[in-house]
Formats: sequence, C-alpha cells, structure tokens
Amino acid sequence: MARIALILLRLVIGGVFVYAGVVKAGVARTLGDDIRHYDLVPWPVLVTVLAVYLPWVEIAAGLAVLCRRLYLGGLVAMAGLMIVFTAALGSAWARGLDISCGCFGNGEAKIREHFPSLLARDLGLLAGVGVLLVAEGRRVRGGGNPKTLNPGSLDSSAPSP
Repeated sequence: MARIALILLRLVIGGVFVYAGVVKAGVARTLGDDIRHYDLVPWPVLVTVLAVYLPWVEIAAGLAVLCRRLYLGGLVAMAGLMIVFTAALGSAWARGLDISCGCFGNGEAKIREHFPSLLARDLGLLAGVGVLLVAEGRRVRGGGNPKTLNPGSLDSSAPSP
C-alpha cells in the first residue's frame, strides 16, 4: 500500500512540475514580467535568464522524477525550487504586493487575495518532495544490504561475476 502511495505521489508531483514548466516555456516575456513584479532580482538580464530557463528546469526535474532517471537529482532540484518559490511567495505577501503568482502561467490568482491557498499548495508540494526524498534515502540505504542498492551501482564488496 505504501509503495502504491509513493508511486502516485511521484506521478502527481512530477506531473505538476512538467505541467508548470510546459505552460510557461513558450511565454518567457510574460514569465519575465511575473518574476520582475516580485522585485527580488536586481538585474534585468537575470530576470531574462530565469524566464527563459526556469520552465525547462521544471520540465527536466519533473521528467526525471516521472521516469526515475536522475531521480535523486530531480527531487533535489524540486526541493530547491519549492523552497525558493515559497520564500518568494511569502516575501511578496509580507510586502503587500498584489501580483500574480506566475506559477502556472498567466492569469494566476493574486497573492494578496489567495495567499493561504497558494502557501498551502507550495508547502504541500515541498512536503511531498520531502516524503519522496526520505523514501529514496531509505531505499538506497536498504539496511546496508548491497543487493538492495540501485541496479548497476558499483559496489566493491559485491562478488564479481
């Protein structure tokens, strides 16, 4: 049962990141405006770089988690992104900015009006990523049994064929 729940959680979180990246990938100008409205990035060129590449990082992380290729790297990237996104959201709310979140493209709910639900969504995604990270750590450690390590891993204590 727990295994099925982890698979479903992986599919949902990976899908959310792929979706978020895809809807923003073709609208770098709009995403750049959303990033600029947070008033956190000091250089315009950095806003442009973030607007162009951030959606692709989200897509790559989501696909890594969905396909279980570079899985741990995808989870770490997701955790880092969610921490930054949650901090930016909290900062905008604390400063009273009435801006669009920009999380899923244009037309998103305003931060000031919908802060509790936006914060709950971000913290829920971060918690889900945390659960997947802990589960992956337990799976990789496997109680110290080399047979439970990732297939193809190099383990010098394992007998050679």
